[in-house]
Amino acid sequence: MILMWFSLKKSKEESYMNKNFKREMDCFIDKYYDENKNSGCLRVTLKDEVIYKKFFGYADIENKVEFTDKSMFTLYSLSKPFCVLGLMKLKDKGLVDIDAHPGKYLCEAKGFGKSLTLRHLMQHISGVPDFDQNTDFRTKYQGETSEELRMQLPLLAKKGMLFSPGTKHHYTNTNFIICALIIENVSGMSYAEYMKKEVFTPLGMHDTYIDNKNLILKDRVKGYKKDADDIVCTERATGWALGGADVISTTDDVYCLNKAIKCKLLLTEESWDEILTPHQLNSMGLGCTITKWHGLLRITHNGGWHGFRTLHIQLPEKDFDIIFLSNSAWGDARNDIANAVYNTYYGDDGSGGNIIKMDVGYIK
Repeated sequence: MILMWFSLKKSKEESYMNKNFKREMDCFIDKYYDENKNSGCLRVTLKDEVIYKKFFGYADIENKVEFTDKSMFTLYSLSKPFCVLGLMKLKDKGLVDIDAHPGKYLCEAKGFGKSLTLRHLMQHISGVPDFDQNTDFRTKYQGETSEELRMQLPLLAKKGMLFSPGTKHHYTNTNFIICALIIENVSGMSYAEYMKKEVFTPLGMHDTYIDNKNLILKDRVKGYKKDADDIVCTERATGWALGGADVISTTDDVYCLNKAIKCKLLLTEESWDEILTPHQLNSMGLGCTITKWHGLLRITHNGGWHGFRTLHIQLPEKDFDIIFLSNSAWGDARNDIANAVYNTYYGDDGSGGNIIKMDVGYIK
């Protein structure tokens, strides 16, 4: 049972603590930044105590604006677990059946495969094609608003399914666009309004928003990419992001996801069991991956697109949490820094775990 994963038993390894952890991590991050220029914020938590937090680089390179606890990063695909919380809350109220066809709640989705369910969408085994990975849509369309996406979904459905739902894995933002539009239809609110009222505020996420191209925020972090040897500011991606890549947040607010999972907040125990049960095809629960990392159970999701790369790792057996939010869209900082955190704190076990690359096809 999934609930057994959260039994925190004292062991030799768990009681180990590198007394020089902060100093050694500072040295690693300083050297890593000097060599790679990946900037952002790293937050490490053990049993709800922040044992390490470091900002490095700039939130705004041109104006030398430094990061603060209020700095808001574009999370991109790390948005998906929050969308799942929103949808499962409707499920718990009896307003949505996640084993029903999405067309039951969203008429624009009726053209997708007859055996398709909301569960398939949240586990990325739907067979639904992606807007951005489809040449026609990438060149002709760029849906920004709910209204535009509603109009484009039937056109995408005509392209046909990639495979029969439930038979293969294919990671696509379209899955969560459909989920977000269903949330709007069933709740009668905009996705941004619903998420603030039903997810962000109840979890204490007061510096978290659903993004759009017109949203202006004082503490928004600028995103950057590499152009040859130069680091240049880049426009954040907002098209086709609804539900799957549209949350902006701080490191402290992202930690609320850890608390929600650990304490089973917002949802019923049954819903948390469904979220945290991995599918055999791709090790995905609902909106998260559940795998082994350094021999331990790992609940995780990452994000990356124009200008940003993000990561959240939760190790429930140790109540250990890693959040890395970066405004540098290059290199493999997520994997490098996450492994450095684990190896520095617990000792290098030689297993090396890899970060699941959920954003393949978006990162250049």
